[in-house]
Amino acid sequence: MNSLKILLVLLALAIPHFSSVAENTMDNLNFSGDLRLRYEYQDNENTMNRGRARFRLRFNVKTKIDDNWSVGFRLASGSNNDPTSTNQSMDDNFTEKSIWIDRVYAVYRQGNFTFTGGKMANPFVSTSIIWDKDINPEGAAEQWHFGKTGYITLAQMVLNENSTESDAYLVAVQGGIKLKYFSFNLAWYSFNNYVENAPAARGNLFENNTEYTLIDFLVKIHATDHLSFWAEYVNNTDAEDTATTGDKENTAIDIGFSYRYEDWKFKTKYADIEPNAVVGAFADSDFGYANRKGLQLAVERKLRKRVALKLAFFDTKQSTGSGNSAKTLQFDLKFNF
Repeated sequence: MNSLKILLVLLALAIPHFSSVAENTMDNLNFSGDLRLRYEYQDNENTMNRGRARFRLRFNVKTKIDDNWSVGFRLASGSNNDPTSTNQSMDDNFTEKSIWIDRVYAVYRQGNFTFTGGKMANPFVSTSIIWDKDINPEGAAEQWHFGKTGYITLAQMVLNENSTESDAYLVAVQGGIKLKYFSFNLAWYSFNNYVENAPAARGNLFENNTEYTLIDFLVKIHATDHLSFWAEYVNNTDAEDTATTGDKENTAIDIGFSYRYEDWKFKTKYADIEPNAVVGAFADSDFGYANRKGLQLAVERKLRKRVALKLAFFDTKQSTGSGNSAKTLQFDLKFNF
């Protein structure tokens, strides 16, 4: 009986302490997510027309460890073999759908310096002709900010570990300045041993020892708080003449503008991505990866504070050669929570 009394006294003393620790831990946790319901219709010249009902679900967890360190992860729908999409088609007769690790990372911040390691949000400033918006690279990135005007980003990314061939990896550096009405970004990406480890061509022509070392220029003009323009030029300095066309096929451009008016958003762009200008497997999947050119139009209307309706239209064809034109229409209902 005395032992029981002692145990009860100890529990009475300890519970307030553990309750305080748990409360502090929960205070540092941050949860967020989004859900997108989509109907997509594709009219493709070379294949049967296709209509798909799809969804995207993402769930974020972040927590601050101390004044310098924080960690987080994100779970998402989709598949384990496509880094450019977290879409899940509604098919297979009501079967269960998968959830994957979309991000998992640690962040260290000290003054104007930030280090990120793991599978992270894309640290580079770019349009989608190089990086699809769903790409979450893996490795390490270091960034220095110089006030609100300039930045430099270094990155060392793992592409593929190979037991029989050389490992594939990416090293990159990007710098930029941002002024009131103008911003400029210059990046250098070196994809090493990529071709022999490529997950898919996605429009690339793997011919005549072409590799991928990209120089990327991106200029943005912020005309007003609501209207902005951009122009991006990419050159693959490691491209060789292809057997298919006899040219290097190594440049890409992306030109467009966006406009906001109250609860409305408008966006239009033209892009021309030659077959060996960018790494096709990581480029914009909605536009059609590499070796595509054409227009994108989009309009979005906010229905509630965290609910929006979006309509997007793509009209593209091969950048080189003829044929393989495609028209894609997407209806999205988006929720943030």
